Amino acid sequence: MIYIIGHIKPDLDSAVSAVALKYLFDKMACFERPDAQPVLAGPANYETKVIFKKFKTPLPKILTSTGIKTSDRFILVDHNEASQRLAGIQAEQITDIFDHHSAKISLPKAIFINIKPWGSTCTLINYLMETAKVKPSKKLAGLMISAILSDTQGFKSSTTTAKDQAAVKQLNKIAQVEKIRQLTLEIFKAKSSLRGLTTEEILTKDYKLFDFGGKKVFINQIETVEQEKIIKNSVQLIKELKKVKKGMGVDLAVCLVSDVLKVNSKILFSVEKEKIVVKAFPEARKVKNGVRDIGPLLSRKKEIAPAIEKAILS
Repeated sequence: MIYIIGHIKPDLDSAVSAVALKYLFDKMACFERPDAQPVLAGPANYETKVIFKKFKTPLPKILTSTGIKTSDRFILVDHNEASQRLAGIQAEQITDIFDHHSAKISLPKAIFINIKPWGSTCTLINYLMETAKVKPSKKLAGLMISAILSDTQGFKSSTTTAKDQAAVKQLNKIAQVEKIRQLTLEIFKAKSSLRGLTTEEILTKDYKLFDFGGKKVFINQIETVEQEKIIKNSVQLIKELKKVKKGMGVDLAVCLVSDVLKVNSKILFSVEKEKIVVKAFPEARKVKNGVRDIGPLLSRKKEIAPAIEKAILS
């Protein structure tokens, strides 16, 4: 079996990318992936469930590590680092990578890799569709628009490119979403929902693991429109963050609380790791112990992770 799979904490771009790539493969025999199946590497988050339901599309099934066979092959979307890969996928099983993150790849053989410096993997897949003259269905176009808006934070993130904006405009000729701004607010509302989540679940809602010079770093991001409400609970969040750090065996664990409307992020961290955070964000304003206001930084990929990596390695 050939699986199209995103990272271990599936978000909207990761899930939609897998579905969109399957659609492209089915339309274009030249990719030689006619039987590839989209799957999730874990449960979909609330935002993803809401948007898939809105566009009346079933979510891909979840693949677990125990369900992997040695004969299986994998096409990775929206990630390339081993730390973000479903456990059980061996390097030699990977045949393709479609991504928009910086490349940290070590594989035993040459494979097909397509990485573009755009705001969303769906922007890349739309580009491939456009090149191949493949038009997505109306439902898929709506999903792809939503994924691009989600990953670029409504075009407010520094990762946003003209290509992302053009892709949404082009896709909307098919999807015919009447009010893009209204859809963006709907996405923000779903993304920021923390209802029914425990403190641990909040801190692992949207995390990624990084390897910076041999140091394992956990970065979770809470995108919200109620930043201050979350920060008020910082003592409990930091206490739980220490448990997450120990449980995952990482060297540093931080949590971003990003207000997507005000374009501001505050970073939570274990107090004993303050030196690294201060070094990474020297202009940050101290809010309270374990919390610093790092200003108009929203992108974990382009702004937060690189700053922490530089602080660790320098």
